[in-house]
Amino acid sequence: MANLEVIELYGSPFSERLRWGLAYKGTPHARRPFVPIAGEAEHRRTTGIATAPVLLADGAVIGDSNRALEWLEQTSPKPALLPEQPSQRAQVRAWEAFASEVLAPYARLSAIGQFKKLGLQPLADRFAAKYHWAEDAEQRALEFLKQVLPDLALATAAGGYLVGEGFTRADLTVASMLATVFGHPDDEFFQIDAGMRSMFGLPMGEDLELAPLRRWRDEMYRRHRGERVTPPVQ
Repeated sequence: MANLEVIELYGSPFSERLRWGLAYKGTPHARRPFVPIAGEAEHRRTTGIATAPVLLADGAVIGDSNRALEWLEQTSPKPALLPEQPSQRAQVRAWEAFASEVLAPYARLSAIGQFKKLGLQPLADRFAAKYHWAEDAEQRALEFLKQVLPDLALATAAGGYLVGEGFTRADLTVASMLATVFGHPDDEFFQIDAGMRSMFGLPMGEDLELAPLRRWRDEMYRRHRGERVTPPVQ
């Protein structure tokens, strides 16, 4: 195995997704914090990627969480996070795409709107430009989430896994991305200061009809995260 280093934004669900994959595989790696705004130009110059996380293998840039997890599955196939059956693999990838390309980005638009209302500049303005925030885009995103999240809560109410009979990248990715809806898991699972914790989650995350989905997320952490998540040592 190559010498691995993760450049991460600690509170980011995308960084958590990659950290979790590495931890589940038992893959040793170093961790380095990504610095928003002030460190972005240098980060992009050295990696060619504008966001975090980035996985480095012996200095080579593997990529963001999507490409990094694909690389990890190929180089460390056991324990498997992708099923062998093609139809189930396709289902896992569909769940991953929904969680990382729809659920989390839509929730992020709402978070940016909240940052703006709270006057958290220049963070709000930087994120608004970077992620193409607009009031009408935020509203459309919220309307979609109000439709899909209750269905997801019903789908997970009985517990269990999203695809097949075992834990896969579908469960890992959805559970990670739900930080954008519910905030991060409790301190038992995820160490984060009160200020950063308050920046995550949607008001609708407190709705009782979504409680089964929060319980499912916490159960995935309890069963499969394997360790309390802590910030990188600087």
